[in-house]
Amino acid sequence: MVETGVMYTGKEITPGEFFGQLARFVAVLRSLGLNTGTAELSDAARALAAVDVLDREQFRLALRATLVKRQRDVRAFDLAFDSFFVPEKVKEQRRQQEAEEAARLEQLMEDSANELKEGVSRSGGDWAGGAAEQLQLTGEQLKTYARLPEKERQRINDLLESYRGNPVNDPSNLIAQVVEASLDYWRYHLNRRDEEQGLVTRQQQVQYTGDENVDEVVRAVSRELASEPEESLLERDMRSIGEQDMPRVTVLLRKMAVRLATGLSRRYRSSRKKQAIDIRRTVRGSVQYGGIPLYLRYCSKRVQKPRLLLICDVSASMAMYARLIVQFLYGLADVVRDIETFIFSEDLERVTPQLRKNLGFAGTMSAIMAQSGQWGKTTNLAQALHTFWGRYHNLLTKNTYVIIVSDTKTQQAEDTVRHLAEMKRHVRDVLWLNTLPRSKWRDVSTVALFSREVRMLESNTLSQLERSLRSL
Repeated sequence: MVETGVMYTGKEITPGEFFGQLARFVAVLRSLGLNTGTAELSDAARALAAVDVLDREQFRLALRATLVKRQRDVRAFDLAFDSFFVPEKVKEQRRQQEAEEAARLEQLMEDSANELKEGVSRSGGDWAGGAAEQLQLTGEQLKTYARLPEKERQRINDLLESYRGNPVNDPSNLIAQVVEASLDYWRYHLNRRDEEQGLVTRQQQVQYTGDENVDEVVRAVSRELASEPEESLLERDMRSIGEQDMPRVTVLLRKMAVRLATGLSRRYRSSRKKQAIDIRRTVRGSVQYGGIPLYLRYCSKRVQKPRLLLICDVSASMAMYARLIVQFLYGLADVVRDIETFIFSEDLERVTPQLRKNLGFAGTMSAIMAQSGQWGKTTNLAQALHTFWGRYHNLLTKNTYVIIVSDTKTQQAEDTVRHLAEMKRHVRDVLWLNTLPRSKWRDVSTVALFSREVRMLESNTLSQLERSLRSL
């Protein structure tokens, strides 16, 4: 183990210290969103006992086999492994780079503050009453100014210049308010752009531990993941995905649909009947015997797989989301047959027959939009649910999940709540995939109103959409 410590850390460590490092690595993965805990740590320790830990590739593969459960987490694991298991010298270089970057940012903020205060002082003239002293900028406002394009920074300076000689008794307070309001506007605008492009979602989702040895790796990995094209698409607001991205998005949606369909079709429960071998539990149990499956674990399929009933909002506010969500539903319907699909805006339409035809997605969408009288209209979910009860209530069973996709902005909210409550009594559960970012839920009263009757899940990005549906 001492040799292992030298190989992966650059210094000699005891077995206890090594397993402490392994526990920290598991904490890194958990902070990045992987489902790892003490059980996985125990599996990893047993797996390492069965391989040559001095072989870095064997060491990596043993950890990956026991700590990664989803294909999309493999990239995060590999980046975390390469960042964590390195000599101390490499970690010091990374810390030095972070310190230099922080110093550059601090200097940039200081320069921004001086530039703004100088402009404010010039704009007020000798009689301004100290506008610069009244200007109290926050760190976020200074960061915003530093990020502005040169053209926009010049526009703020031109605005300040326009106050010079302005016949106002004392423009100090007015000037300070104008600067602060402009920076607050741009901070919102720039943050919104970053969110839509998926540049900050991954970094917002990570959870820091307070252990700097863990958190510095989490920061490095989350930054690198956010910059990768596929990760960026997964974390980007679906509304902002452009036509140039659609070929890649189509591939991603197909993969997501297959993964979800596979998960739904492979739901098993433990059984003593030797119907099928539970591969995952058998492999997991064989680790302690050097990988030899001495004891086979068996399983059987669930007696009843859940039925899915999807109701998708295609109103004007949801049009950009609907094109992707309907494409996802198309891919899902192609591999899972027991799905009923409806769209709505002012009223409800059943589109299950169109999705089941082998027309390809483009042909299917053309058929739906050509035949639909709902696409792009206003939203009235209450009327849509009223129509559902009148025509399709027989589809509701205690084995059915109802999935509603919408931003919750609808007319007749109180009537909608009553319909949702009645629907919930007839099915296993009602899930609401909310395309609004969670940060905006407080601003929309219907979110809290509908949350009383349904499970509200954030589904603003493709990754959130997949994660929400995995909660079935």
